[in-house]
Amino acid sequence: MTWFGKVSAWAAIVVGLAFAALTAMSFDWQSPAVPLINAVSAFLLLLAAFRTLRKMSGGLRLLCGAWGLIAGLSIERLFAFSELNIWAMIVLAFASISVAGLALTVLHKETK
Repeated sequence: MTWFGKVSAWAAIVVGLAFAALTAMSFDWQSPAVPLINAVSAFLLLLAAFRTLRKMSGGLRLLCGAWGLIAGLSIERLFAFSELNIWAMIVLAFASISVAGLALTVLHKETK
C-alpha cells in the first residue's frame, strides 16, 4: 500500500474522533437528528480507517464513501453560516481535510 491510503486513514481517525467528541458534547434527546448523523459519520470514518490500516477487503472503498459523506456534510454546514466567525473557520477546516482525504483515497494505488 502506498502512503496515500495510510495518511488518509490516520486523518480519518483524527476527524472521526473529533466527530465523536462533537456528538458527545451536543447530544440532545429532544432533537437527536444532527448528533446521530455525526455519530454515524464518526463510526463510518473510524471503521473505514481500521479496515484500511489492517489492509482488509473493502477498506479503501468504505474510506472513500465515509470521506465523501463527511465532505458533503461539512460543505452543507458551511453554507449555513452567514458571517465568517471561528465556527465557520472550523467547519471550513473540516471540509478541507475531508476533501483532501477523499482525494488521497481516490488517488491511492495498491501495490502487491
